[in-house]
Parts: sequence; structure tokens; C-alpha cells
Amino acid sequence: MTVAAWGTRGEPMAKHTSLRIGGPADVFVRVTSEDDLRGAVAVARQHELPVFVLGGGTNLLVADRGIRGVVIENAWSEDAVDGDTITAASGTALAHVAAAAARSGIEGLEWMATVPGTVGGAVHGNAGAFGSEAAAELIDAELMDLNGDSWTAANADLGFAYRTSALQGTPVIVVRARFRGRRGDRAAAVRRIKEIANERAAKQPLAQPNTGSIFRNPSGDFAGRLIEAAGLKGRRLGGAMVSAKHANFIVNTGTASAADVRELLRLCQREVKERFGVDLVPEVEMVGDWSAP
Repeated sequence: MTVAAWGTRGEPMAKHTSLRIGGPADVFVRVTSEDDLRGAVAVARQHELPVFVLGGGTNLLVADRGIRGVVIENAWSEDAVDGDTITAASGTALAHVAAAAARSGIEGLEWMATVPGTVGGAVHGNAGAFGSEAAAELIDAELMDLNGDSWTAANADLGFAYRTSALQGTPVIVVRARFRGRRGDRAAAVRRIKEIANERAAKQPLAQPNTGSIFRNPSGDFAGRLIEAAGLKGRRLGGAMVSAKHANFIVNTGTASAADVRELLRLCQREVKERFGVDLVPEVEMVGDWSAP
């Protein structure tokens, strides 16, 4: 199969990211099954093209020049419950995992309902919220390399740390993952999901395009508190703005470029470092072609 007959050329990534920013992908392919995912990787490998797997498009800042190679949008959603364990395909929305668990009377995974993005992205970046994270609930994950070879990695083998894992910076793809909750009360799980969803809506700028938290929280403190204390809440650069609702969010006011967001992120880092001596580490992942035009 030729690449020209396979995917979409020049698809704007702004259409596929929560920040609504990002230049074109050389080749863009959307997959909805495991066979499609494996097939797309095989074709990319055949043509010796780099691969980037896109989940929910959250926690990403895609360069204005776009992404070279093949972007595979993973829309393969599938789950199965067995006792207190839920197995989900990598393209499954975390919110769907939380809902499926709650319907089955499994507690402990409610926090996933508030995290945008997919199972694959959550394992890749050790996503978390409301006092928990993927590393705390994950049993194991099935992984695949660009040769199509698969293996199962236990939780302990994934190098989890705060908002990161050993998968970051590698070409390894998450195929599916198993999470364990605890047997509990269905009504209590549903009620907890509603509570944390309401809390998230009250505190975060959900009405404006954003990536989620821009920075990891430093030990013993909160990035949002430091940014606000530095007087940066509401600061704008181009079309990017530090949210007036939560200072650890940068929002797209409608015309922001990836360069705007990156420069505003760097401004926050400089100001917080100068005022408080704290190095803010980005939680958002910057991907694509950042070379000068």
C-alpha cells in the first residue's frame, strides 16, 4: 500500500487537540480497532516513517509546523470487567473506564472521570487527579513496538513517577491496560463521580480550549499557587492566556499559536524561578517540528 493511498495528507492537528492548536501532520490515520492500530504501525514501518500515536489530544502542545511522519489517532474503545478488574483498549476514554467501573459496582477509579484523554495517554504520562494516579490502579499493560512485537509489562516495570513513566520519549505504544479497583457500591461510585466532576468544573477553565495542567506541582506546593503569587494570572502573550480561573492552565483565547503558548509557559517558569527559586517542570508534552521556519 502506498502512503498516498492510505492516510490523509496535511491534516491540521488543531482539529484534534484539546488546545485547538497544532500544524499539519504529514500523514494522518484514524484507527478504531486493534487490527487497524497494528496495521497502521506496520504500514508506517514499511515506509520507514516516524509514528506518533494521538489519543484524546490532551496534555499536548503540537508545534505550529506540525508533526513529521504518521500521526495515528487511536479511537479504538473497548472494555471488559472481571470482578474488581477492568481491561480497556488504549483508545478508550478514561471517563468511559470510570463509568464502566461504577456501573459494575467497582470503586476507586472515579477520579478517571475527571481526566480528559485516553487509557494509552494515561499510562504513558501517569495521569492523575484527586489524590490518585494511573500508577496506583494499574495492574499491567500490553505494549507494542514499531516492529509489531507485543509484550505485557507489569506496573513495576513501567518506571512510574509523578506524571511520567519510562514510556515517555520511546516509540513504544500502549495497546491495552488492566486496572484494579475494589468491590463496592454502585450508587456511591456514581455519586463520587458527580461530586468530583462538579468540583473540577468549579475550579478549572473547561469552557476554554486548554491542555489540562501546564506544570507538574512541585514537592510540597502547587504550581498554580506559585504562578498566581508571581502576578501572572490573566497574563497574555498573543492569543494565549494564563487562566483567570486557575493559574496552572494556559488557555487559547481563540487565536493562540503553539509559539504563543510556549513563550507564555517559559515566562511563567522565569518569573516563578526569579521570585521563589522554584523550577516549574512542564506537564504538557511538546511534540512536532519546533525548528525555525
